[in-house]
Amino acid sequence: MALYFYQTRLIFKPTLQLTQTPEEQQLDYEEVWISPEGKASPGQGLHGWWLPGLQGNLADYGLTLLYLHGNSENIGANLGLAHRYQRMGFNVLLVDYRGYGQSMGPFPNEQRVYDDAIAAYRYLAETHQIPAQQIWVFGHSLGGAIAIELSTQRSMAGLIVQSTFSSMLQAVQFSGQYNWVPVNWILTQRFDSIAKVPQLEVPVLYIHGLEDDTTAAVMSEQLYKASPLPKQLWLVPEAGHNNVADTAGLKYVTTVETFVEQMQPTVAIQAPASPVE
Repeated sequence: MALYFYQTRLIFKPTLQLTQTPEEQQLDYEEVWISPEGKASPGQGLHGWWLPGLQGNLADYGLTLLYLHGNSENIGANLGLAHRYQRMGFNVLLVDYRGYGQSMGPFPNEQRVYDDAIAAYRYLAETHQIPAQQIWVFGHSLGGAIAIELSTQRSMAGLIVQSTFSSMLQAVQFSGQYNWVPVNWILTQRFDSIAKVPQLEVPVLYIHGLEDDTTAAVMSEQLYKASPLPKQLWLVPEAGHNNVADTAGLKYVTTVETFVEQMQPTVAIQAPASPVE
């Protein structure tokens, strides 16, 4: 009974304190507040950071990345990887779900984090007037499941899903921690990505560390096999759950950039003038 009623406390591990901020890292940014119901005033709704894109290889595409983090900590712990995407040329919206960081609201559950992702997407579409074909969505771990769900609700250019799982049920079964419990009977937070990905209508890049002892890489392989084309799976040797980009180094940047450039439906780069011109 305790596992049934308190499972959200086992799944979601929010922290309130921001261990890093863009100001401390001397990054160009804007603080934003987003309400799932509409407009939000400072100190209300979802708290996030808007990081304008730098002059990276993808800058000419005018792309924006919605960054959806995992089940623990908050956006402060994800600033480093978000900045990596900013340096590629993406505008990045990094946002906390309700109950995380400075985002006001009740303790998170599956439906609430789905709603929060839709609110963040709506902020991009309505406040920044960004067309769907220029919005990419990145999800790490639990954020990958949220990103996949968002793709079933809204149009977008593509998905980048890193270190995620095929479903919460399979993640629990792989961990072996609750083998003594009939998990399938009591699990309410399903995050059933494996049932959703066959209906994907956007390109998806799956990234997973082969040494990930939090979510097994085989689950990204399962998602990849169940997803329609176009798709790509990149398994990173020696990488764990939270250090994929650091372990892969420059190859992380080039792999993401190559995939996005191949899949991006609109290209703003002009052909070079001929010698006669």
